[in-house]
Amino acid sequence: MPDAVDRFRLLTYHRRKGEEIMQEEQVLVVATRLLNLPKNNYLGDPHAVRSVLAVCSSNYRFMPRAAAEKNPEFKQLIPYVTIVCAGGVLGLERTAAQRETRLHGKISLGVGGHINPVDQGKTLEAIIARAMARELKEELWLETSNQPVLKGLINDDANSVGSVHLGLHYLLEVETKPAVRETDKMKAFWSSPIHLEALRPRMETWSQILLPVLTNTGHL
Repeated sequence: MPDAVDRFRLLTYHRRKGEEIMQEEQVLVVATRLLNLPKNNYLGDPHAVRSVLAVCSSNYRFMPRAAAEKNPEFKQLIPYVTIVCAGGVLGLERTAAQRETRLHGKISLGVGGHINPVDQGKTLEAIIARAMARELKEELWLETSNQPVLKGLINDDANSVGSVHLGLHYLLEVETKPAVRETDKMKAFWSSPIHLEALRPRMETWSQILLPVLTNTGHL
């Protein structure tokens, strides 16, 4: 029989495990089979985008992120916001201080993140809006009354990471260039659309997929 010290340690262990289970991140997902996503990486047709989101609105749920990351039967919805100011596009270069080593040195043309239960709303549209606002606030010192505008969907099933995520691509035009909050983890720079192509080799996959959209001057 364990003595008092052992019982205390065992109780403390189970409490900690219970806290870990309670704190496990929950993310918003939709069953992949319901979405009927096209093979093209960027879906910009407004009617098709609305159709996909209508399905999402009626079929979303939350599940543990650890399970979602390994299960391509579900797509995690990720708002991905491109910031534009005075014709320039915000680029974010991830430094070695980031936990995800495969992203070190990579350039992103969007600010994004998972949707969690804390992003409560009466509709999926409201939930997404709250998630975007939270992510933008966490990443940037941003002041604007403008709202992000949905432009398309990013779907990349060519790799294990892309196969479990669906990007909701938004464009946000601002009057003043925002600054990065965690400058040790990300470096910000601004580029005109015509100069973005030269940076393609250094970009993460989703940003490469966005290039044809962002370099189309009629789109920005």
